[in-house]
Amino acid sequence: MKAYRAALVLTLVAGAPAAAQTNGFVLQCLSARTAGQGCVTRAQGSIPTTLFRDPAGITGFDRPALEVNAAPFMPALTFSNRANTATVDGSRHVYPLVSAAYVAPRQGRFAWAVGVEPIGGFGADFRLRHELLSGPEGTLLDYESFFAAAKFGPVVAWELSHGFSVGASLSGTYAQIRDFRMPFSMAPAVAQGLAGIPQLDPAVYGPLFQQFTEMTAYGDSKSYDGLTWTADLGIAWRSPTGLAFSASWSPRRKIGLDGGTATIDMTAQFGQMLEAMVQSRALAYGESTGQAQAAVMQQLGAAGLDLQAGVLGHYAAATELAFPMTIGAGVAVPVSEKLRLAGELEWREWSEAEDIMPFRLTKGDNANLNLMMNADPRNGDFTYPFPLLWQDALTVKVGGTYSLNETTALRAGYMQGGNPVPDNTVFVAFPAISTRALSLGFSVNAAGLPLDVSYVRAFEHRLDGCTNGHRIGSEYVNSSTTMSQDVLTFGMLWRFQD
Repeated sequence: MKAYRAALVLTLVAGAPAAAQTNGFVLQCLSARTAGQGCVTRAQGSIPTTLFRDPAGITGFDRPALEVNAAPFMPALTFSNRANTATVDGSRHVYPLVSAAYVAPRQGRFAWAVGVEPIGGFGADFRLRHELLSGPEGTLLDYESFFAAAKFGPVVAWELSHGFSVGASLSGTYAQIRDFRMPFSMAPAVAQGLAGIPQLDPAVYGPLFQQFTEMTAYGDSKSYDGLTWTADLGIAWRSPTGLAFSASWSPRRKIGLDGGTATIDMTAQFGQMLEAMVQSRALAYGESTGQAQAAVMQQLGAAGLDLQAGVLGHYAAATELAFPMTIGAGVAVPVSEKLRLAGELEWREWSEAEDIMPFRLTKGDNANLNLMMNADPRNGDFTYPFPLLWQDALTVKVGGTYSLNETTALRAGYMQGGNPVPDNTVFVAFPAISTRALSLGFSVNAAGLPLDVSYVRAFEHRLDGCTNGHRIGSEYVNSSTTMSQDVLTFGMLWRFQD
C-alpha cells in the first residue's frame, strides 16, 4: 500500500494550480504534444497519454507506443484585502509533474493501454495579516494549501466496425492534502455551546453576542490522503482520410481523504470575546475593570470553562473532494498532408461536485473547545461545512500541428475556459483561475531521441471577492486574487514494431 502511494506521489510530486491548464483544480493535459496544440486531447489517436480522456481512441494506433512527459509548473499569485492593502505576492515555487502511458500491440479489433498521470491540484503559499489574529503587532500568518491527485490504470477498446470504436477504463484515483492552514471563520450558530454564554447574564451579554457575526480561528491541518475507483467511457470514429472524432464521459466521483491531523486555535477570538464581556459588565454595573474581569471569569468557570486550559485543540481529521462529471468531444481535421487542425469542447458539472467540502474533526483534546462547539466537554467531534458553491464550466480548445518531415513538427494552440469559482466563495487557498492561455510546441529528433517540447503562457486573471455576505469569511469581502503561469513540458514518444 505504501509503495504504490509513494509511486503516485512521485508522479504528481506537487499539485499546484496549473492555471489555464486546469479548470477548477482538474488538469487539462500533461503531454508536450497535446499542450503544444492547446491541450486538445480527444481525436488524437497518436498520443498515448490521452487514454483516459479518449479511451476509444487507442484503436487508432498502428503499432505499440510509449510516451513519457515531465513539466515544471511555474505559477505567480497575488492577494490583497482590507488588512493587506498593498498587493502581496505569493511565494514562487516550481512544481514538477510527470506522466507516462503505454499502448500495447493491437490484437485484431481489440486494443489496450495503461497509464498514470496527475489529474489535478491546487495550492497557495502566502504570508498575510489578519484583522483579528495578527494582533496589534501585525504578525504575518501562514496561508498555505497543497492538494494533488493522480490517476492510474488500464484502458481497453474494441473496434466495432471499420473506423468506429468504443472504449472504457477502470482506473484508480489517489489524492492527498499535504497542508491546509490559514484562518477560517464560522457562523456562531455552528458552536452549539456558545449559545449558553450570553445566558450567564442575558441583559448584559445578549446584545453583545448579537454583534458577533462570525467566529474566527486559526486552523492547521495536514497529511490527508485517499483512493477511489472510477470509469471512463468513450467512442471514436476515424475516416480513411484522417478526419477523426471522439467523445467521452467521466462520472462524478468523490474521494474520501482521511488520516489527517488538525490543530484549531481560538485564542485570539476567545480573548476578544472575554475583553468585550468585561467591558460590557463594567459599563452595565459601574464596576472597575478588575472587578468586572473577576466576575466574568467566575461566571465562565461556573459554566464549565477552565481558563487555564486555553482554547487550542488537536483533532484527527478527514474530508472529501469531488471530481465533476465531465463530457467532452473533439475533432481533428487534416487540412493537407502537412497541416492538421483540432478542436475540443469540455464541460464539467462543478455545481454537483464542489458544493460543500466537509472537514470532519474528531477526538478533540481540549475540553473548552469541546464545550464551546458541542455544549459537552467530552464530545470532541464536529464538522465544519466549508462552502465552495462552484458553478459549471465549459472549456474551448483549438490547436494545430504542422509537420515539416517525419520527425519534425511545429504546434500552436489556444484555450478559453470558464471560471467555476463565484465571488462569494473565492479565497486564498483556491487561487484565481486563469481563463485564457496560448501554447506553442515542437517535435525534433535530438541525437536519435524523439523530443517534444511545449510552452504554455496562462495570462493573468483576477477574481474579486463580493462586496458583502462572503460565505467563507469577512476577510475576503472586497479582496482580490490573481494568477498567471508559465508551463514548460518535455516529452518523448517511442513507436515500436509489433
